[in-house]
Amino acid sequence: MKTTVDATLLPILRSRGQAEILCAILANPNREWSLGELAKVSGQSLPTVQREIERAEIAALVKSRRLGRQRLVKAGPSQIAIMLSNLLLTSYGPRFIIAEEFAGVKGIDRLFIFGSWAARYQGIEGYPPQDIDVLVIGEVNYSEVVNASIAAGKRLQIDVNPSIHSHTWWKNKSGSGFREEIGRRPIVEIEVRDVKQPKRKNQGATRRRKT
Repeated sequence: MKTTVDATLLPILRSRGQAEILCAILANPNREWSLGELAKVSGQSLPTVQREIERAEIAALVKSRRLGRQRLVKAGPSQIAIMLSNLLLTSYGPRFIIAEEFAGVKGIDRLFIFGSWAARYQGIEGYPPQDIDVLVIGEVNYSEVVNASIAAGKRLQIDVNPSIHSHTWWKNKSGSGFREEIGRRPIVEIEVRDVKQPKRKNQGATRRRKT
């Protein structure tokens, strides 16, 4: 059973699940998503995703088309979709943008967001985040991490502050004051992924006969 978490980062929305579904779509306006992909990135059930997409399509926030048995969804062209995408990018965008920009950094074992953004994301009320604190675990190139942080910060229009530590440091939960603090406070793990448009099979294509 999925637990409903308030959309503390953007209280005008009904739930965090709704916010993440819309954020995934509107933050990547040229990408088409299957309902299964949206369920995976948002952590919501397939029926929940389907209901949210139906509501969003009625409001012209998204549009969809059928490709075989799949329903593919992308951002709608309406002005309200454009305005909402800016709000979602600022509030729930860090989880997606950090994943995208850090996907090219080699050697990452695990990636997290901590601090005030993680607290708001988990439904803990407080002031809006003034920056994004990122924890990088692994043997990485410092310059690559810095470049990814700068790129993410430009897209989110907020400072992204990386902190790099080894896998040994992460496993040793009581090794330092900062490590103990990380263990006590809200933290959100980020799945590093490539968001290039997946190739779709053209169901209507016909094979050419060899002559």
